[in-house]
Amino acid sequence: MASPVLVRPGRRWLAPALLPWLGMGACLALLAGHLALDFEKARRRYAALEEAFKAGVSPAAPAVATEPRSTAAPATVFLPATKVKAAKIETGAARYDQVARELGVSGRIEVNADRRIDIRPRAAGVVREVHATLGQRVRKLQPLVTIDSPEVGTARLNIRARQRELSTARIENSWKSDVAAAVELLIPEIRKGTDPSAIQREFADKPLGMYRGTLLQAYAEYDIAAHEEEKTAGLRSEQVIGEHPAVVARHTREGLQAKLYAAIEQVKFDASQEKRLSDQRVRLAESEVVDAAHRLRILGVEENIRDLLDHPERADTRAIDEDVTAYQLVAPFDGTVIAKAVVASQKAELNEVLYSVADLASVWVTANVPESDVAKLPTVEGGAIRLSSTAYGDRTFGAKLLSVGAIVDPQTRTVALLAQAENRDGLLRPGMFVRIALDSPTREQVLTVPRAALVEIDGKSGVFAPSKTPRPGTAEAASEAGPDALAGFVFRPVVVGRELGDRVAVDGGIHEGDVVVTAGAYQLKSELILKETDDE
Repeated sequence: MASPVLVRPGRRWLAPALLPWLGMGACLALLAGHLALDFEKARRRYAALEEAFKAGVSPAAPAVATEPRSTAAPATVFLPATKVKAAKIETGAARYDQVARELGVSGRIEVNADRRIDIRPRAAGVVREVHATLGQRVRKLQPLVTIDSPEVGTARLNIRARQRELSTARIENSWKSDVAAAVELLIPEIRKGTDPSAIQREFADKPLGMYRGTLLQAYAEYDIAAHEEEKTAGLRSEQVIGEHPAVVARHTREGLQAKLYAAIEQVKFDASQEKRLSDQRVRLAESEVVDAAHRLRILGVEENIRDLLDHPERADTRAIDEDVTAYQLVAPFDGTVIAKAVVASQKAELNEVLYSVADLASVWVTANVPESDVAKLPTVEGGAIRLSSTAYGDRTFGAKLLSVGAIVDPQTRTVALLAQAENRDGLLRPGMFVRIALDSPTREQVLTVPRAALVEIDGKSGVFAPSKTPRPGTAEAASEAGPDALAGFVFRPVVVGRELGDRVAVDGGIHEGDVVVTAGAYQLKSELILKETDDE
């Protein structure tokens, strides 16, 4: 039987039977807390061991001598002289350097307008298929969208018709050229008086066209007349016939000879003229093909003109399998789709923007510099600029100055500044706000330390400085005192300024002449983390 719940005015009391369960829950909670604490200690020790391994220091050596200190005391690590020497720890003094005064303004990442293009159709149609999506990286000549356009189809069919005409013109030209060449060979044989039978045999398989009959018939008639003249001349010499038949035979031969020469001249001219006209028709047909291809190119569709001219006979086979109305819009260069306004089956109007593609490998940085800071701006274009963004912490990006505006905006009283930054890894995104830092013509004194002196512990940037305890002196002096001497190094948080090559500006935390560790700081960081882990 369950224990009753005792009720008093204004209060409720739990039965004693529930008290053991409450005690067990408290124990479990305490155990979970201890486990979490042990896990955190193990995680920190592992991180310290990893740091020591990367730094080249053996964490197994009994190097750290701990001393009790309050939580408010500076973080100090002590190393024996042998380990100081093994870690190659060096020190140096913070110093003032004269550097160019830094000017900082807020800026914005923009798309490089020289590497941005809007993709528009130059022939209206209907979108058949969409190939690229917003934000997609595309390669040069990669298809973005396929469009059906009757205008493109008409232009393609016109090319095929012009190719057929070119093919016909070339066939005819080939025949005309062969005939003209054969005529050029035949005429000298006729002039030499070669036997007609031999000419007939030699030119039986050569193309002469209608000129075969004209020349060979005229030559045969002339040859007969020549034989008749020769025969009558012989009979006249023997007084067999009178003078008149011989005269008739001679004049007949002369007339047929003149007729033959006239035929030769006419055939030679006609054959050459036919070839010239045929050549002209071929050139005209080729120009028609080129013009038709350029009309298609005006619509945004490329055709290989050389291939069209070299293979006009393919027009019929291509017309059977070709989708004449379809054409594609392609990426003009390697880039990213930054805008998309197209879906399948929509009507694509002339010059309507369907895509915007930008090459984000380089971006522009724009800023408005206050009028009061105009004199601090560098005047040389191409000067170095440093960019930083809250998205990437302390990381800086390089840029070069493109231009400084020549006019002050009357509304904002600012001058426009334009720079260009390389963005191969794509970290600088258009629309992102950045801080622009650039060196002005004026110079100033800045306290600096070597870049290697800076380390970060628990989210705080700082340097290690030689400690006065447990033994006065620098790290070098401690290393000379013997293998059992201890050298102390205290971690001093600092306010980090801008980077100056191999040195870094320090805006607070140390002073000029303060000695800091310039080599081996990461080894000291690892030892300090191990020490604090052991203390816990």
